[in-house]
Order: sequence, then structure tokens, then C-alpha cells
Amino acid sequence: MRGRKSFSMAEIEKLKQLFMEKDEADSDEQMSIRRKMRRMNFYISDFYHDMNYEDFIRLRNSGRITITDIDKKVKSNDVAEFLCNNDDNQSNKIRLGNNENLCSKNAEPQDNENFKEGLEPWVDEHSEILILGSLPSDVSIREQAYYQNKSKNSFWKLMHGLFGEGPDSKEFLTKHHIALWDCLSAANREGSLDSNISGGERPNNIPQLLESHPSIRRIVINGKSTARDYFDRYFYDLHKSSIEIIIVESSSNANSIEFEAKLEDWKKILK
Repeated sequence: MRGRKSFSMAEIEKLKQLFMEKDEADSDEQMSIRRKMRRMNFYISDFYHDMNYEDFIRLRNSGRITITDIDKKVKSNDVAEFLCNNDDNQSNKIRLGNNENLCSKNAEPQDNENFKEGLEPWVDEHSEILILGSLPSDVSIREQAYYQNKSKNSFWKLMHGLFGEGPDSKEFLTKHHIALWDCLSAANREGSLDSNISGGERPNNIPQLLESHPSIRRIVINGKSTARDYFDRYFYDLHKSSIEIIIVESSSNANSIEFEAKLEDWKKILK
């Protein structure tokens, strides 16, 4: 971690303002704003590959960013008001209690043309390993089955490399105690690329899935960028739990690493 994770309330307020400006800025202006953040010893790359205002609020509410002078200036109930009171264009309020301290991006409107909803989890009572992606491709959503755009993704080839030949099916995975789901249940996205996700994000209830399937002992995050970012945004507390979390090379063919190297990396999910 290059920067700090503790800031005064005045610094938090300044960072909130910079994030609001960044969300509306073009690429050149964003570079200038990020430099201002770095001068405050705040580095976006310490947390995610990219960040917006809501992500920053979520970091603070999860405790990953702390305020150094809370006790001197405000009571605890006032901290939430301070963090989530936005200007006229941003009116989300923090929801206190029951681990719902989120000023959520879910409040963003759906893009009716590009709003994509994911799939139900593939899981049964014998599942031991949960593999998480980000959001299914358009082909998978249309066919209501995971990783169906096989010319663009080597997921099933990796599964057969781990477990031998068989059908590209839920039954094949559950036979080998593998569960499959995504970090997001829905989002605005043009096409199938994760890089085209443009808000409207709704996280899946992964904690509830784990609670209802206690046989799951390991989470595997498919990819070291997008899926990992979404997992950290919405489920960071799982890093503190007893469940093991493993991050592997993305099965997407956009990841230029050779297949044999990917397969070798994925073998660690079975150890």
C-alpha cells in the first residue's frame, strides 16, 4: 500500500469532492484529479483498478478507510450523516445496522437497453469450492448457462484440464463439488465485456449462499482485475472470515497468458 488509509474529516470531505469531480470529468481532467488525490497521499490503486464516488463511500463505511478525528468532532451517528450527505445531485443516505452500511451504486437508474441480469447459482449441498466471475456474457444470459461463449473464454477447457472429459454442464461441476456464480446479479453493460459495465450494479447475496451451503470452504475469484475488484467492493469482509479465498488468472481469452500457464495456476484451487 503506497498511501494512507486514515484521514481527517476535512481530508475525507476534500476527497469526496474530488471523486464527485472525477465522476463527471473527461480522461485528461481525471488524470489531474488523481494527481491531487496522490498529493493527499490517497492512491486509488491501493484499493481498486478504478474507483468512483460510491466506491469511496463504501470503503469508508466498511472501515477500510478511517477518520482520525471522529471522537473530537462528532458523535458516531453523525459520522454517517457526514459521510453520505451529498450535494443536490447526490442524496443517498447511509443505512445503519445489520452490516448494510452502504451508499450503494444500486441507486443508479437502469439503462433499459443495456441492463443485463445474471444467472442463478449452480450449487448443491455437496459443493466445496465456489468459483466467482463478474457477470455472465450475453451468450450465457441468452442460453441461461455459464461460460457459453467458448470462443472467447476457456473456462470449460480449464475444467476439463482439472477434472477430465465430460459435458459442459452444471452436473459436471457439481459432481466435482464445484459451485458457480458471479459477484454481480445485474448491471448496465453494452455487449459482454466487463470493461463496458457502466453502473446499475447489483451484487449477488454471496454471504447468504455461504450460510446456506456450509460445505463451501473455498472461494475462487476468476480473474485478478474485474472480478476481484467487484468482490472487494461488495464482499471485502469475507477476507476476514475463515473461508479461504484464492485468486486465479482470468479464464477469458482476452487474458493473453498461454493456456498451459493458466491451467497450472488453476490447479492451486484443488490443493
